[in-house]
Amino acid sequence: MRVLTGILMLLFGGLVILVEPVSRDDIESYIRAPFALGAALYENGVYSLLNSGGADAGYVFESKPLAPLPGFSGAPINMLIVLDLEGRFIDVQLIEHNEPIFVLGLGEPLSTNSSSNTGAFRSRIPSLSEPRTAMQQAGRHWSIWTGLQRRRQVVRIVHESVMGAALTVAREKMQGLATAPPAFPDPDYQEELNWQDLIDQGIATCKVYTNAQVDALFNGTLWEDDDPEPQYSPDDPYLDLWVVDVGPKAIARAALTTDSYEEVQRFMEISDNDEPILVIETVRHGPVSEDFVRNTAPDWISAEQSGLPVALRDTDLLVELADNMPDGVAMILRTDRRLGFEPSREWVLKVLAVREHGMFQPETGSVTLDGAHISPERFFDRPEQIVPAPPWLEAL
Repeated sequence: MRVLTGILMLLFGGLVILVEPVSRDDIESYIRAPFALGAALYENGVYSLLNSGGADAGYVFESKPLAPLPGFSGAPINMLIVLDLEGRFIDVQLIEHNEPIFVLGLGEPLSTNSSSNTGAFRSRIPSLSEPRTAMQQAGRHWSIWTGLQRRRQVVRIVHESVMGAALTVAREKMQGLATAPPAFPDPDYQEELNWQDLIDQGIATCKVYTNAQVDALFNGTLWEDDDPEPQYSPDDPYLDLWVVDVGPKAIARAALTTDSYEEVQRFMEISDNDEPILVIETVRHGPVSEDFVRNTAPDWISAEQSGLPVALRDTDLLVELADNMPDGVAMILRTDRRLGFEPSREWVLKVLAVREHGMFQPETGSVTLDGAHISPERFFDRPEQIVPAPPWLEAL
């Protein structure tokens, strides 16, 4: 079973290497003046972007070789992405997709402009009205095409393909982090644990902010007097948030009831590239707002790893906690390891504390509360990275 799992992970984790990028001439045809295509930076189709004076202005790359996330047809949607040197989006264009015209009521295809040779649909995504860095965009399901509200799943796949590819380049070029297939929960690792073990070993982490601490973060802002609680109970907790990665089986058994554990295992069999993250909030803040919609990105929670964003989304699983667990609101979030999340390396969960000022059309303000989390390496395995053979060995 472990060998089979390893093979599957190689197939998914190694796709960045196995998927062939399109030719340089094809890429060059998408570049718009005053920019020009520069030298190839990697074999996976990443090029430099040159300005009108011939100086480096950013990066040009496809989503398919870097984030080959399957669409409804099973084939990845391929986008051309252009970033400036600070990670802001300059342009995003649709190169190719194989989505059926009518799937689950999705209606018309993504674009009506088809290539005469390949039959691929090509359409330019409108420029973002407020450019943000790749870090700020990730995890937010912004609308790419107007009029696609009824096609949210296609939009989500396109969004995650674009962000996964952009973050891969950002890690390598802007953060100096070499990308490799991420670790995944070892299906054969066994260990008897209970909730107290998870706490003692730092596998379950808790971040607490008092009313006074949050109030201090709002000092000097429009919203500094909009929460009366700090005046009456400054030392009471405002946020008491527990975080546990329940991807590893031993951890999930210790944190969840048998029924919930089995449900998580079924979820991971279907979504085998997703890492499930359990969050439990026990006091007044809560993990999400009243307007939150299940199976979407949580509106108050985000994450970062190595200074770059981690896209989170609700699993829409009902959670039952094991005995002696904290009493609070629990939910399981998911993040796709193919988009760069490394479960065995430290990452940071960020929570928005939101206040409103005014009675009619109130103005909303927020501050960010954060806490680091890491799961021990022993719970994970890592696929062996596929390295192309040198030409002389290929010839032999």
